[in-house]
Parts: sequence; C-alpha cells; structure tokens
Amino acid sequence: MSKVEILTFTDPMMGLSYECEPIFRKLETHFAGAVEFKFIMSLLVADVYERVNPRDLEVSKEFAIKNYNARLAKIYADEEDIAGMPINMDGFQLFSVNETSTLPLNLAYKAAQLVDAARADLFLYNLRYATVVECRPTNRSEEILRVVRKTGISVEDFVAQHKNGNARAALNEDLRFAQMLNLRSLPAYLVTCGEEGALAQSLIDYETFVSLIARVSNGAVKPVPPARTLDAVRELLQAHPLISPIEIREAFDFSSVEEVADFVKPLVDGGEISVVDVKRGWFYRACQDILSTLK
Repeated sequence: MSKVEILTFTDPMMGLSYECEPIFRKLETHFAGAVEFKFIMSLLVADVYERVNPRDLEVSKEFAIKNYNARLAKIYADEEDIAGMPINMDGFQLFSVNETSTLPLNLAYKAAQLVDAARADLFLYNLRYATVVECRPTNRSEEILRVVRKTGISVEDFVAQHKNGNARAALNEDLRFAQMLNLRSLPAYLVTCGEEGALAQSLIDYETFVSLIARVSNGAVKPVPPARTLDAVRELLQAHPLISPIEIREAFDFSSVEEVADFVKPLVDGGEISVVDVKRGWFYRACQDILSTLK
C-alpha cells in the first residue's frame, strides 16, 4: 500500500493546530495504516517584543506584554469555534518579561522526540492541553518538565538533550526545512506520497486533506470508515490516552458528543476511562491498563 505523510509545520502554542486534532483523528481512523503524521517545529514567536503594540512598549515592557497576552487570549478564545475543542483563557499569561519566545516549547518537542519518539506527539498534545485548556504558563521550564513527567518521558534524558545541544540542532533542521518552503503562515501542511507532494499554507478541513491525499497518491489511497466498536475506541485511546469526545466523534462518525458519551459509557462505568471536566466541555483519560499497551 502507498504510504502518505502529512507534515504539519506548527508551534506547540498554536490553538489552530489544537483545533485541528479532530480532523487528524478522522484521518487516522479513516486511513488506518496508510497515513503517517509528522510535526515540524516552526517557531511562531521568536521574540514577543516584535508583536506587542509599540505604543504599549513605550509605557513599559510589563504593560506591553500584559496587553499582548490579553489580545492573544482573545484570539485563542475565538479559535474555539473552529472545531469546538475547549479553550480556557482564565488568567492567561504565556508571555512575560522573562518568557519572551516560544523557543522553549519548540525545543521541548524536539527533546521529547529525541528521548522517546513514540511519546513525542503525545507530549505535544499534552503541552497544548496545558497551554490552552489548563491555561498554564508553559513557556516556563518547570511547566515543561511537569508535562514531561505527565507524559512518562524521562526527565533526566530530556534535560540531557537540551544540555548536549541535540535538541537545538534538531530544531535548527526543522527551521531550515520550513524556511526552504518559504511558508507564509502557520500552520501549514505538506502532504506527500513517494515523489509527489502538495503544500497547503492555511488551516484546511478533512475533505481538503482527502483531496490532497488522492492527488499525491494518484487515487491509490482512499478513506475507509472504521468499525464503530468499543475495542476500536480502546485502540484509539492507546495512542491518545487524553482525548476529547469531539475527536472520538470525528474518528468514528458519531453525530454528536452526546452520542459519544452514550457509546463509551461502558468504558467509564468499567473504570477503563475517566471523565475530565473542563471549562465548556470534557475529556476522557485512559486508565493505566490501556496506557501500558502503548508502544
């Protein structure tokens, strides 16, 4: 079978990529075994002072960053309408006079990838969840290490990849790749199959991905609706132990999150998954028995 790669050029802080997760779950289940996902770090905010209001900066750095955080929080909140994935901006303070770039977040993903490639994408998901759902200041090292532990990645090895320069070298490779494509905006997507490729430089929907996959695979790779069973949900949870009902809805073509809740109720009642209530929604978290099968 032809294998399709979807490369996403993004930044761990991006709410747009977070809101794209339901589309990725649908691609993952409808193109099972035929599509692979890769994330290319692209450093959305190299220096926050390049983005603040210059007039605010004349008052003080603290004032400028405070107002920028407020504007950014409004942008995040508006992005919730894209897919409905819950976003909470209560007390949002991602940037400060000490945390002025998303470089730590980009380096963190590359370090996680170097230490534990199987859990790196889960780490990225958890990092975004901490940023836009828990509203934690994830630019800070202690917050990043908290997510490292939560994901089950060795903190010692993670820190070592920073100290030895490997994480920075890996990030530089990602940045060179993104620069080579002359990207105009993030997120951007490069869909490839063999020697064929198609670049999309804006947020795109599931149908557009299907069209691009058909184009680069010359029609060889087609979606197949997955079986809607509890075992199929269990399998999805092995790769995504923290997941929104919106993602499950899209993965298995449910009509609503309420239908999802009714379907997975036996897993909740049996203690296989728990419900995590968040502002304007909820997530499911898999128990350790399911997580133990994660390769």
